[in-house]
Amino acid sequence: MADQKPFRLRWPHYLLAALVYLALLLAWTPASILAWALPHFTQQAVWLEQPEGSVWNGRAAGLWVRAAANAQPLGSLNWQLRPLDVFTGRLGYRVQLAGAGIDAAATLRAGGGDRELREVRAELPAGLLGRFSPDLDLWQPGGRLFLEAERLAFGRGSIDGKATLRWRDAVSGRLNRPLGSYRADLEGTDRGVAIELSTEGGALELQGSGLWRTQDGLNFSGLARPAPAGRAELERLLSLIGPAQADGSRAIRIGR
Repeated sequence: MADQKPFRLRWPHYLLAALVYLALLLAWTPASILAWALPHFTQQAVWLEQPEGSVWNGRAAGLWVRAAANAQPLGSLNWQLRPLDVFTGRLGYRVQLAGAGIDAAATLRAGGGDRELREVRAELPAGLLGRFSPDLDLWQPGGRLFLEAERLAFGRGSIDGKATLRWRDAVSGRLNRPLGSYRADLEGTDRGVAIELSTEGGALELQGSGLWRTQDGLNFSGLARPAPAGRAELERLLSLIGPAQADGSRAIRIGR
């Protein structure tokens, strides 16, 4: 009978044991740990209200985001751990946000001091624009916002990645007619989020560029130009922007 080699633990066994231990730890760790960690790692920009469940699988009655001097509730948040992401050295979650007119989902991955969102799809009320900028609030924006991004990475004071934000069926509470549909191309930089605004169609043409920063809010400059047929009807809204130029356009200045 051949001699059998004694069983020895090797590094794959230790790794498997560590992963099992981590899985059990996350399954039993209360969600309140996330409620503590989130504002800590986002410099008090994001926090949870009434968390329930565990770090593995849980929910919060509210997700709050601070922009400039304002704090905005964004509905209830649900999260589910993605176990396979542990093999990449990161924690991964599938998160869903619902309520307050918001329907959003994304994959969140964090580890090694980096945080990123992938496969972001969100539908939001356009009224949120006014919550993050007093200048936009004068327009009383209405309609729906649609946000899409394949990847957004968040470092210390910087954002990397691109996203598209569309404002569909845009209206203003100061008028009784639709304005059009608009597209904002967003790109993360070491200073904040750069914005390029263009018009997809409608009675009011908007264009311009700007920068949004968590600390300072929105800075934007551009032009608003009415279609010839709708100029008279849009005059009340345009008067909020400023005096008309020779071609009928108005200069937009936000946060400056």
